[in-house]
Amino acid sequence: MQLPAVQAKNTFQNGNFNFIDNIYQGSIPEEVQNNTDTTDVLIQEYINEPFYYANGMFKSWQIGVEVQIFYSLKTDFNLQDAEINVAKQFLNDGWRIDQSKNRVKDPGTKQWTKVFYFIKDIKGGL
Repeated sequence: MQLPAVQAKNTFQNGNFNFIDNIYQGSIPEEVQNNTDTTDVLIQEYINEPFYYANGMFKSWQIGVEVQIFYSLKTDFNLQDAEINVAKQFLNDGWRIDQSKNRVKDPGTKQWTKVFYFIKDIKGGL
């Protein structure tokens, strides 16, 4: 089975989001951290544990990812619509929205950022 961050990256790639320039897993490479000309997504694992116990044994496994979107300063699209489409793509791929944080503006780079937490229960094949 693929790691949670890999599954989430595949969800993004299946969504054909043309506003996203780069998708990173785990961390953003140091050489591009200060680039404000691209819209970047950072995916990190935040849950990976047994879930739903019955008869002393877990019956499923829960995985979760934190998805951070760093919008380019040159953004020329509706952020709200883009975020709703991201959420819909994750829902269509079997994820649930655990949290959706408010958009904030980074004081250093002036980029808008958005954070989602998505979770998925894996029941079969355990």
